[in-house]
Amino acid sequence: MGITGWLKGKYPPRRRRPVARSCAALLLLATIAGCVSMPIFGPALLLSRADRLAREGTWEEAVASYDEYLARFPDESAAPRALESRDTLAAMLTARAELARQRDEVARLRDELTNLRDEGARLREAGTRLRAEATVMRDEVIRLRDERVALRAEGTKLRDEFAKLRDELNRREGDLARTRQEVAARQAEAERLRADIEKLKQVDLKLERKR
Repeated sequence: MGITGWLKGKYPPRRRRPVARSCAALLLLATIAGCVSMPIFGPALLLSRADRLAREGTWEEAVASYDEYLARFPDESAAPRALESRDTLAAMLTARAELARQRDEVARLRDELTNLRDEGARLREAGTRLRAEATVMRDEVIRLRDERVALRAEGTKLRDEFAKLRDELNRREGDLARTRQEVAARQAEAERLRADIEKLKQVDLKLERKR
């Protein structure tokens, strides 16, 4: 069953008893021989440690222990089960890392979506404001066009009035010129009459003297 059995709690106790019995027998033999050799207990202890780490959930350390076991004792009978357990844990670590990465990606996408929604809201508000400003500007343009039309009409009217005033001024200048001519003529006539009157006065004086 491998590490899957340990993780799911499905290893039956009778599978673990032979290992304990074997360890006890080996310990007894080593004690009798007066030689306790670590290599004899190394595989069982190392594999037991790896299994314990796997059960406790420290999967990275468990994988490292399985790797150490397989590197030191590749020919042990439990090596295939250790390899299966190691591969299972490695796959689970990979899946957990991928899940964490996907969660981070989902969180990032959610943040990006929130930012996009906020940006969309700002753009909609800006669009509403721009539409309002465009309406105001359009009304202002219409008002200015109407004012321009009115000013053009006023300018046309003023030009017509100016033309009339200019014609009237020209007419009055002509009348003034004629009046000046008439005044000059009348002044000349008055001077002539005054001269005649002086002549008549001289004649009268002469006549009076003769009398």
